[in-house]
Amino acid sequence: MSTLKVDDIQSRQSTDDAISLASDSSVTLKHSASAKLATTSTGVSVTGICAATTFSGSVDLSGLLKEGVNITAGKLSDNTDIDLENGMVHLFTTQETTTSTPNIRFNSSTSLDSSMSVGEAISVTIITTAAAAGYSAQLTIDGAAVTENWVGGSAPSDGGSSGVDIYAYTIIKTASATFTVIGNQSKTS
Repeated sequence: MSTLKVDDIQSRQSTDDAISLASDSSVTLKHSASAKLATTSTGVSVTGICAATTFSGSVDLSGLLKEGVNITAGKLSDNTDIDLENGMVHLFTTQETTTSTPNIRFNSSTSLDSSMSVGEAISVTIITTAAAAGYSAQLTIDGAAVTENWVGGSAPSDGGSSGVDIYAYTIIKTASATFTVIGNQSKTS
């Protein structure tokens, strides 16, 4: 068996290194000369977005888990489209003045239905700046009405008097364009 010894590998069409091999046997894969995946003594380091179609086995998510919040300097009733490509938590900083019906979707050109498979569930949190007259008693998914199953047995009929109102939704896709939605409103002060 032969041994090939090199430090870097380049494409014939580029002067940028695509693969670098270090003396400690670590390997770095690059995109436009920027390291994206590197082997380390403890595993693998990924720089940038890591996307996969499936994972098998277990995933260790120990340590600090954090999520971005989409903050809107406005109220929900003026910004009813909740685009999940911007995150699963949405905060509206202007005090609500009326009822609103949020529309859950992936984005303006991609439906939530096409982004989920049957048997998958997501959790969406919408936080509004409280006002008694401002609340959400229903929602739509991809512009279509759905039946919500409200914790406590009935839909909200008012908002809180101060603080924030928190709407937590668990959305389960049960068939094509068919969802089971569990909603919960929490008022703070």
